[in-house]
Order: sequence, then C-alpha cells, then structure tokens
Amino acid sequence: MKYDRKTLLNLIVLVFAPLLLAGCQYKQTSFEEIISKQLIENSEKHGISVQELVVIHNQNILFNGHLDLSDKHGIKNKERIFPIYSVAKLFANTLVMQLYEEGKLDLSAPASTYVPSLPYSWRNIQVIQFLNHSSGVPEYYEVIDGKVLYPTSQTETFDRLKSQPLNFEPDTETRYTQTNYLVIKRVIESVTNSTYRKLVESRIYQPLGLQNTWLGRKGVPRERIVPLNNIRNEHVNVDAFPEYAISHADAYSTIADLCTFLTGLTSGKLVSKRTLVKLWQPYALQSNKVGGFSSGWNYDRIGTWNAIGHDGGGVVRARVLFKNTLDDHYIIIYLTNDNKDGVWSRTLVDSIQQHVLPDLYIRLYSKLRYLYLSFRLAI
Repeated sequence: MKYDRKTLLNLIVLVFAPLLLAGCQYKQTSFEEIISKQLIENSEKHGISVQELVVIHNQNILFNGHLDLSDKHGIKNKERIFPIYSVAKLFANTLVMQLYEEGKLDLSAPASTYVPSLPYSWRNIQVIQFLNHSSGVPEYYEVIDGKVLYPTSQTETFDRLKSQPLNFEPDTETRYTQTNYLVIKRVIESVTNSTYRKLVESRIYQPLGLQNTWLGRKGVPRERIVPLNNIRNEHVNVDAFPEYAISHADAYSTIADLCTFLTGLTSGKLVSKRTLVKLWQPYALQSNKVGGFSSGWNYDRIGTWNAIGHDGGGVVRARVLFKNTLDDHYIIIYLTNDNKDGVWSRTLVDSIQQHVLPDLYIRLYSKLRYLYLSFRLAI
C-alpha cells in the first residue's frame, strides 16, 4: 500500500509522539528565546543573512524581531523595505473579495463577461479559475538564456496569447502562471471603471494607513531596501517588471505594513470575517483533488488548521492560520533576502509554526514536516 507524504507524516506523529514526550523534562524557556534560537538556526543552516519575522495571535504580537548577520545595512528594523514579489497578489485577492462581497463580481462567471476582449478560447474560463491558477492559460513572458523577456505592453501581451492553445482544460489541474493575474487585474478594472493602482490605494492603503508599501520600484527609497544576498548566483526574481505587472509582482513593503495589512484584513476592516472564511475554503478540481489555492491564496490544511497565504520569490511568505472562524487565528510573516541552499519560504514558516500552534499534535506534525523538507533539501 502506498501513502502520500501527508499521510506518512500523520502516521509518524501517531507512532512517535509518545516516545518524543516520554520522560521529557521541560525547561522553562520564553517564547521569544525559542523563536530567536530558531532564526539563528535557520540563518546558519540555510545561509540567510537578513531575516525579519512577526508572529501574531488574535491581533496580539507574540514576536517581532530581525536577525542581520552582517549588521552593515544601517537600517532600523521598522524602516527596512523588502521586495515582496508575489505576495503582491494578496492585494488583488483582497480587491476581488471586496467586489464579491459588494455583489459587483460573480466569481463563477466567465471572466469574459467583464472583459469581452479576452482571447476567444478563454471565453468560458471562470474568474475563480483564473484566481486559483486552474485556468490552463499559458505564461505571458519568455525566459531565454536565463533572461526574462516581457511584452512591451499589456495589449501586446494578450495579442500574443490569442493564438496559443490552453495548457490544459480548466479545473483539471493547477499550474501557477502570472497570466492569471493580468486577467484578474483587467476584471477588477472593468468592474470598477478605475485603475488597479488607484483601487489598491483607496481600498487598502488608505483605510489601513499603509505608508511604506509600493507597487513597482518608483518612489521606493532605495537606501532602505534590503539588498538581495544572491549567494547562489541564480535568478531570483531580480528582473525589472513592466508597469502592467503590478497585480502579480514587483511590490515593496516593510514588515510593519504587512502586519497592519493582515491584521486589518483578518479583523474585518477590509472584508467581513464571514466572507473571508467562506472564500478561504479548499478548492476542488474536477478530480475532487484539492487545488493549491483558495480564492487566489495559497491553501494548505495542517491538521485542524486552515493555512492561507502566499509566497514571494521563494524567499518571503505570509501565512494566516485559523480553524472554523477567525475568532482564533495566527499570522506569521517571514521576510528574508535569499539563502544559499534554495530553502523554500514554506519550510522557513514551518520551522516557526512548530513552536506557535497550541495543539501538541499539530506542533509535532509541523516539526516533522519541517524536518522532512529540510532533509529533502539536503540530499
């Protein structure tokens, strides 16, 4: 009998939990000491020179700190600006949820209902399928000799895509492409008759008082940007994105602003808690297999907890954990400036999560998942 990875981890926890707990003598160690030690371990194991982390439980900050091994950047913690890459998609997702709640956007309707000029072969693809990367549409840019080549305009982008076939039939699988969020951006602009940038500013930045978040590089104080520590000499989202790509990448923020954004969102300031919980449920593909996204947010199930969030460039991640309601939830935001071994941001967040969640079983599960992913990285 074959088991998938998640089933195996569950079995290991059930078998070894008594052994891990038997005869243990607990030393009273503060939560801050435990998390600080984990940050140091992650830095040494994965070669991360700059890290920032915040852990929040029900709007209460449990941990907020940073680790800068070089300490040469001379930037105060609250002023450090990180590229957040695809975490920028969370702004688009929030706008979509607002419009859905206002009755202005039907997620099950074809996106062509709102944007009739989409390629003809996309005419029946639903808004939710674009959000959850189950649309089957191809990627809009090319990578040649390690260099990313973008079309010069959004119009040219869709003109090029008209003649390209779908990669698969919608909802038969999940394949992450940035094209999906170019479509989402056009849908949002069509429904509101406004520009995406203005909508993010008026519907998210202004209500929450965000002053250190930018879409695109323009206006970002360069002296405050944490430099990429590209020790692997690999391409890690360092290309300049075109202006029309702001719905899927090329955003900059501080951990304080991201904290304000996610605490504001989960407290119902932007979208009601009821709508959030409704839209943050697993999304089933045609095979009844759960897709990896829920209304555009990365979705995972960790024991009895729903895990919602997004990765950015493989090096930063935001995650919200909740059960049936948002009355009890955790937020973890982990920002880095790259690493030496390609460790995925999910693994780093798991390393923190193993100390955070209150359920003993889930902590053990998170620890074993973190160890498993670290082991796979090492071999």
